[in-house]
Order: sequence, then structure tokens, then C-alpha cells
Amino acid sequence: MKSVAWRRPSDVPSILRLLAPLLKPQRGRMVRMSVAAIVGGFAEAASLVLIARVAFALTSDGSDVAFHFGPLGTTTVSINVLIGAAIALVVLRMALQAVTTVLGSRASATVVESSRSSLIHSYLAAGWSLQASQREGRLQELLTTYVQASASAVGALSQGAVGMFNLSALLVTALFVNAIASVTAAVVTLALGLTLRPLRAALRRRSARAAQANLEFATGITELTSTLQEVRIFGVEAPVADRLDVLNQRTVRGSLQTAYVGGAITTLYQGVAILLLVGALGVAHAAGFSRLSSLGAIVLIMLRSLSYAQGVQSNIQSLFQSAPYIETLNEERERYATSATKHGGEPVERIGAVAFDHVSFEYEPRVPVLRDVSFQVSHGEIVGIVGPSGSGKSTLVQLLLRLREPVLGSMLVDGDDARRLSLDDWYRHVSFVPQEPRLFAGTVTDNIRFFRPAVDAGTIERAARLANLHDEITAWPLGYDTLVGERGGQLSGGQRQRLCIARALVGNPDLIVLDEPTSSLDVKSESLIRETIAALAPRTTVFIIAHRLSTLAICDRIMVILSGVLEGFDEPTKLEASNPFYQEALALSGMR
Repeated sequence: MKSVAWRRPSDVPSILRLLAPLLKPQRGRMVRMSVAAIVGGFAEAASLVLIARVAFALTSDGSDVAFHFGPLGTTTVSINVLIGAAIALVVLRMALQAVTTVLGSRASATVVESSRSSLIHSYLAAGWSLQASQREGRLQELLTTYVQASASAVGALSQGAVGMFNLSALLVTALFVNAIASVTAAVVTLALGLTLRPLRAALRRRSARAAQANLEFATGITELTSTLQEVRIFGVEAPVADRLDVLNQRTVRGSLQTAYVGGAITTLYQGVAILLLVGALGVAHAAGFSRLSSLGAIVLIMLRSLSYAQGVQSNIQSLFQSAPYIETLNEERERYATSATKHGGEPVERIGAVAFDHVSFEYEPRVPVLRDVSFQVSHGEIVGIVGPSGSGKSTLVQLLLRLREPVLGSMLVDGDDARRLSLDDWYRHVSFVPQEPRLFAGTVTDNIRFFRPAVDAGTIERAARLANLHDEITAWPLGYDTLVGERGGQLSGGQRQRLCIARALVGNPDLIVLDEPTSSLDVKSESLIRETIAALAPRTTVFIIAHRLSTLAICDRIMVILSGVLEGFDEPTKLEASNPFYQEALALSGMR
């Protein structure tokens, strides 16, 4: 369940709860930073007191400075010793400040690394239905802008904590110099922080809108780059640019509103803080405080305190700006985790006969995509799947691959319900060739191996031969080390398709599903691929979705899916005699 604080982080404690998962591994660093900040704060306060005392001693032509410790008596120290002590305290302060900077930087870097790793693992473990519903570019934006915002929040929290400890040390030191002025400053600072709370809430709301606008703009850009060829050919550059302009204007407007509120908070704080200093001096004057050296120390400490207080306020402001990003990251991570696929189950030694037993499926309630589908396929059969677009073929394939589970009925493997079988084992025996070849920048070997380090060069070559690609690969100067380019741009469409077929054949699958495997091939390559597929039987069960009916000439049986219903499933010659859709498809393809 999502916590209310995640959805509406309107104050600092709720934002800290939001950050808790990120901060938990950083507790050791936070403790060390706190200790360094406290010691550094007192070192800085002490150095300011010494500097003030030395300065006033020099104006009075003195060579020694007297320190009064109440009942403990008075001690006189030479100016040279005080100068040396002040220098030592400043050096100590610098060293401790360097320590806090290093620890804070490491904390932010660790958050980036761990957040990205956690999100990637959660996304990859999520169910296919959720993954398939994600807009292009969303995950990329989450892993970049949103994770960086989380790291910035941890950095702001670290700096804010350091500033708060430094501020506390200065105020505690000021107590010993002038208690009235110090208490007055602390009370007014707290009151000022509470006064600014409504503005911080407004900042958080505007930051949330800006974050959403940035996400929409990023996904819009990704969708543009993925359809750039169509944009150019259809001549729709202007409408696409207009759409992106609207999204861009929303992001700029959101950023401006956030900047306006943030600027108002900063301006108000700075003005009131200076008034605070003047007021504290007025209180000191009214109390009859007249020691010039101590008054100088108070002024220096209060000025430095204002600097720290302003820094703390800026860090709190950054936390409120980052909160919507962290909230979205937490919600997305939880959504991925909630939909995680269960991989456990009975081991799969082999995939033999496959059957659908009254299977129905729907993406939305009461809107069936497949209805009461039943069939049985023996191991080693080659089965074709035909039907018009939108008839349910792709959904049937996703059920066969166990990317989705039936809403009603069940898929049986050798008589057992497939849901009882281990998914990890299942995918070691199943393979798939998509309609659109998907390659990544790398070598031919990399793309055929596809992140399976155990696959050796001999297995890769064998798969390339089966896919009728080996001879072309060896003809290239670099052979299997040839770079395929971004999205396989250095290869032809047919070569990309055959490379994906080789990738699918690497694992010697018991069941393979091919979605339009010959759609990008010339007639000769199609013929050779048909021979490759035919040679897979009888050790592999093959399902082929195809609109090009010549691809199905090798099929033992063909099923016809119309409007989510299995209208026919028989040998090609018998189906031709009994099924009107198949008869019409053959006639339209020129095969009859």
C-alpha cells in the first residue's frame, strides 16, 4: 500500500519519511558528517570570538587579552598565541568541511547508483502487462532526471544537516557571549521558518506540476525519435513541432512558477534575517551590553549564523522541489514490485505437447480478446496462425510465451497447467522472433549471443548458418566482429531479421514462436528460412504468425483466428476446403 506521506509530502518530516529508503544505507555517513559539522561549527565559532578579541585588543594597543570565566577566574593570553590558535581553528574547520563535502558527495553518488539499480531490477522483474503499458522514454526519464533529483535531495539534506549543526554550534557559543541576543535570534529564526511553511507548500505543488510536465516532454521527444522516418515521409514536421512546443511551454511555465515561489522565499528570508540581526543588536543594547570585544564577536557570529540559516532554508527549499520526483520514483518502484512476476514452480525438463483448454483473455473487464479457445499441438508440429489484424493473434502468442496468463481456462503442457511450471525453466526452452527486428549497438556476435555469456562462438556460428546468414557475415571484413550500428542500421532489413532468427535458434528451443519471420526477406531468403524452419521439426514445436501465406507452406496445420474465436484448425488442404477466410486469403495472395 502507498503511504499518504508519499502522495502529499507537505512538510519536512513527511519528506524525510519519503527519503527514508534512500537514507537508510547512508546512516553511517550521516553520523560522521554530523560529528564533523558539530566540531567544525564550534571551531568556527571559537575562531570568530578569538578574531574579534584580537581585533579590539589591537585597537586598544594591548599585547594581551583577558578572558573571564566567572567563578573559575580570569586568564590572560598573548595576542600571538591567540592568532596562532585562531589559525589552527580555521584550518581545523577547513579540514572538517572537506570531510563533510566528501561524505555528502559520496552519499549522493551512492543514491544515484542504488536508485538506478533498484529501479532497473524492479522494472525487469515486473509483469509483462505493466511493461507493455509503459510509454516510450518514461523509464529513461525516471532513471535520469528523477533519480538525479533524488540524489540532489539527499545532497540538500546533507548540506542542510551540516548547516543546522554549524548554526547550532554558533548559537550555543553566542549564549556564552550574550544569552539574550542569542535566544532572541533562535526564537525569531524558528518563527520565520514556520511563517514560510505555506510558501514551501506552494513550492511543492508547483514543483509537482513542473515534474509531470518535464516527464511528458521527455516521453514526447522519445516518441518523436522512434517515429522520425514516418514524420519525415508524411511531411508532418510542423504539427509534431507544434505539439512539442506546447509540451515545452508547459515545462518552462512550470519551471518559472517554481522559480518565482522559490525566489520569493529566498528574498523574504534574507530580508527578515537582516532585520533579525538588527533586532538582536537592539536587544543587546537595551540590556545594557557594552563590552566592545564581545559585541564584535556577537556581530561576527550572528552574521555567520545568518549565512548558515539562509543555506539551511535553501536546502529545505530544494527538498520541497525534489519531493515530487522522489514520490514518483517510490510509486513507480512500488508499482513494479507489486506486479512482479512469480518465477517459482515445478522444473521444466522439456516442453512437449501444448494445449489450450477453453482459454479466454481480456485486457479490460468484459471486453474479451480471445474467447473459449481450445486446441492441442503435438511436439514437433509446425503450426501457422492466420487472421485479420486485431483478431487476437498477438494475444494468443503472448499466452503461448507465458507473457500473460489466461483470464479463464488454462494452457496445458504435457497435460499439466503451465502456471505450475517455473518461468525461469520455461524460458530456457522457449524462443521468439519478433516482427520488428530489435538490435542494439554492438557486434554481430553480441547481438546473436544477446547477453548469454555461456553461448560460445561455435553455437553462434551454427545458429547463423541455420538462419542463412553465415556466408554473408564471413564476407564482411570483420566477420562476426562487424558492428551492426545503432538499431542495426548498418544491416539491411532482411539481414536484421535473419540475425534475430539466429538469436532465437541459439538455445535449441523446444518451442519457438515466429511473428512474421519472412516479412522483410526477398523470395530466395524466404525459401531458405522456410527450409530452416522445416528442419527444426520434429525436435521443436513451431508457431508461425504470417500474413504472407507462402511462409505457411511448410505448416502441418493452420489455425484461423477471427474476432478472438478459433474458427478453424486443420491441415492446409482440409482448411482450404472448409474455411471461407482461408479460401479468400489464398485467392487474394494469388496462390489459388
